[in-house]
Amino acid sequence: MLDAFDAHSPELSTSVEAAPASEHHDATAPAAAVDPAAADGVLSVARQNGLTGPVELTVPEEAGAAWTVTGTDNTWPVALDRIAVDPATSAVVARSNFADWPVLAQLSKLGVQAHMGRLFGVVNQVLLAALAIGLICVIVWGYRMWWQRRPTRAVVGRAPAAGAWQGLPAWMIAVGVPVVFAIGWALPLVGVPLAGFLIVDVAVGAVRSRRHRIVPTSPAPAGS
Repeated sequence: MLDAFDAHSPELSTSVEAAPASEHHDATAPAAAVDPAAADGVLSVARQNGLTGPVELTVPEEAGAAWTVTGTDNTWPVALDRIAVDPATSAVVARSNFADWPVLAQLSKLGVQAHMGRLFGVVNQVLLAALAIGLICVIVWGYRMWWQRRPTRAVVGRAPAAGAWQGLPAWMIAVGVPVVFAIGWALPLVGVPLAGFLIVDVAVGAVRSRRHRIVPTSPAPAGS
């Protein structure tokens, strides 16, 4: 689904074009092994190219490839730009700025950081804590209300009458139904169980309705 809506962060190429052969360089010679000591030079190049906040350096998996430097400042405003640096020439061979990402990719990244309490620092964490406490209170109060109004002869509360949702205001139905379908589509782990519940509910309702329509007739009295 992320592919369909172009919500992935762009990939950063780490390929480095081969240098032209000369009398001092043999193009057919094997590339030198990755040198961890090149990290200082790569970091210096990243600083010169605007990555001034906290960054993460990724060593190339094979010799001759570029190093990756990624901004890791997740607080607002985020600094998540990435560059690929050739340690041999100190040249930036590729760049991916967060501002140039697809809109959905940006929103997805910001949403993840907000969900994890990183986007707005302590304020974000306080809001998430308040939301969690609110949900706990709603759950506890919900069970308390049910316990106070529970049927005395039933283990669990009675299910709502079939079609009770149709008594909601028209504007609430017009807004709520598309929102529920959108959430189910975006979050399959929510949508699939919800669809299964609706199917079972419709099937049970159809069986009950059929039973109510089939009313047994009593035999006519003798002599009539």
